[in-house]
Amino acid sequence: MKKLLAGLISLGLIFSISANAGSKNQKEIEKQIIQIAGKYGCLTCHDIDKPKNSVPFRVIAKEYQGKPDAVKSLVTSIKYASFAKWQKIGPEKYGMKPRAIYMPRQRSIPVEEAEKVVKLILSLDTSKVKVKK
Repeated sequence: MKKLLAGLISLGLIFSISANAGSKNQKEIEKQIIQIAGKYGCLTCHDIDKPKNSVPFRVIAKEYQGKPDAVKSLVTSIKYASFAKWQKIGPEKYGMKPRAIYMPRQRSIPVEEAEKVVKLILSLDTSKVKVKK
């Protein structure tokens, strides 16, 4: 009985430690996103979790995670602009309508930095993003 109890306690500690590590990892990812996005003015319209002029990074992650062309598609939007991409999907799928219709091309961000921030965004935990049914 003592061995079983000790085993269960150990298992609980392992899950607790791994959950805490995941939380710390997410905080580090968010910090890196803010650092890069802030450097290039992305935070004027975007936030990690709150809608501003455009949809939050976490919602973008939810929409694009698992799509094979996600990085290329998002980097293209950053570098060459996008128009009305979220005007339909935002309200219909996520219950938020962004104020901005147009995202101008972001010439100042190098492709490598755009790819880095996109990969970080796509690694965000999206488990709490609400999707309308």
